[in-house]
Amino acid sequence: MNHDLSCLAKGRALIRSGIVTLVGKPNTGKSSLINAIFQQKVVIVSDKPQTTWHHIRCVYTDGTSQIIFSDTPGVNKPIGPLGKYMTKAVRSALEGSDLVLWLFDCSRGVTEAERYVYDKIQSIEPPVFAVLNKIDLAGPTEIDKVLADMAEFGPFAETHQTSATTGVGLARLMEGIKIRLPEGDFLYDPEVLIDKPIRFIVSELIREKIYRYTSKEIPYETGVYIEHLDEKPSSGLSIRAEIFVSRDNHKGILIGKGGEMIRKIRLSAKRDIEILFDRKVGLELYVRVKERWMHDENLRTKDLDFETIVRKSR
Repeated sequence: MNHDLSCLAKGRALIRSGIVTLVGKPNTGKSSLINAIFQQKVVIVSDKPQTTWHHIRCVYTDGTSQIIFSDTPGVNKPIGPLGKYMTKAVRSALEGSDLVLWLFDCSRGVTEAERYVYDKIQSIEPPVFAVLNKIDLAGPTEIDKVLADMAEFGPFAETHQTSATTGVGLARLMEGIKIRLPEGDFLYDPEVLIDKPIRFIVSELIREKIYRYTSKEIPYETGVYIEHLDEKPSSGLSIRAEIFVSRDNHKGILIGKGGEMIRKIRLSAKRDIEILFDRKVGLELYVRVKERWMHDENLRTKDLDFETIVRKSR
């Protein structure tokens, strides 16, 4: 009899919990896969490479398991302070992992970028799953080629084929993950959803909308700082945020003619914030030009480092 079923038959639920870190080159769909597993948006997504800057832990809890999915920036050669920060975030995420999911983009195939990922993870101790993602965008020939090309990086503990868009392969992947987790108590309160503060999540949702509506004009170094956030039971969340750009023309693009673009960004972000936190939101956005703002360590620290955590809405 399966060990899990044996324990349940005896009236004892086997509790498993652990940290599962997702790695891969930029735009392999790591964040989209996490959102698909949670069946809601918990991390931001964009077609723009390197949308994920941070190491973010999302806590999936059911009756007998708790999986802490660790989303990471795309593994790439670091350029500038932001690139160095993202590389450090990946390295930090891998420490203490119980399982690693290495995502391959079936629509783009295996490239030299995978060699760089392999160099970063080849010496790690936890088992590695190869996850061929975006299979909905590739045919059987393309998938077979990815399987053949990635063999040089194996052997892998398991190989999975998934699509965050259609949900194909997610149930099997989750089964494989749960079996690999160590037995033990939950690592987080079951009510915890993300181990980042409300301010952080709000800034990420705003940044996502900036990329969605201005991806061809605005570089990814656009930053969002939550200047004010207040929560009142009667009126919900009151938020005032500053958007940092490096050039005057970027400010004009974000504001748009007659304020049309900033209004679109504000309303879209407001809607997602209300859905995630299940409460009314008042949101004000301001655009500020600050040259080389990513080189301002104090500003980066204000934008990136907070102390509280996000819990599931009731």
